[in-house]
Amino acid sequence: MTARRTPHLVGLAGASGSGKTTLAHALAEALVDAAVLSMDAYYHDLGHLDRAARERWNFDAPEAFDWDRFVADLRALQRGETIQRPIYDFTTHPRRPAVAPVEPRPFLIVEGLLVLHHPDVRTLLDTTVFLEVDAQTAVDRRVARDCRDRGRDPDAVRAQYARDVHPMFERYVRPTARWATLALAGTDPVETSVGRVQAALTVRLRAAE
Repeated sequence: MTARRTPHLVGLAGASGSGKTTLAHALAEALVDAAVLSMDAYYHDLGHLDRAARERWNFDAPEAFDWDRFVADLRALQRGETIQRPIYDFTTHPRRPAVAPVEPRPFLIVEGLLVLHHPDVRTLLDTTVFLEVDAQTAVDRRVARDCRDRGRDPDAVRAQYARDVHPMFERYVRPTARWATLALAGTDPVETSVGRVQAALTVRLRAAE
C-alpha cells in the first residue's frame, strides 16, 4: 500500500475483549510503516486516591479518560509531530513519570473502547472500525488478560465486568458502532480482519487520490 505524507488515522473501537489491541498490532505489522496509539494510556492519573477509591473507580466511563491530552496528541501526530505518550500503570493506577515517544507514520492506528465516542476524535479519524463480540467471549478474554498482565483476581475481574464494564459498554460503547465505516467480528481470525481493513483502506485511499 502506498505510503502517504499526511497520516491516515484508523480508529478501532469495540467492547473490552473484542480484540482491538491484537488487531491494531497485527494491522500495523501488515501495513509496515504504521504506529499504534492506545486510548488506555490516557486514563486519568489516580495517584492522589487511596487504594480503595482506585478499586471502585469506573474505568469504562468517558470521564475516566484525559480527552484533552488524547485529542491534542492525535492532532499533533496528524500534523507530523512526535508526541510523548503517557505510560499508565494498570496495577496501581497512577501515570508513571516516564513517557513513550510516538513518531508520526503514514498510518496511525488508534484503538480503544471509546475511540468513536468523542466528536473531536471522530473528526480526526479517516477510517473507523467497530469490533463486535459476544458477551461470554468478551468476559473470558477480559479475565484472562487482567489475570495474566495485571495480576488481578478472577472473581474481582468478573465482579468489575458485571458492575462497570458491561453496563458502560451498553450505554457508551455499543452506540458508537453507528459511526464505524467497517464492522468486524472480534472472533474472526486476526488475519481475516487485517485483510478486510486493508481492503477498505485501499478503496478509501484510491478514492481520495
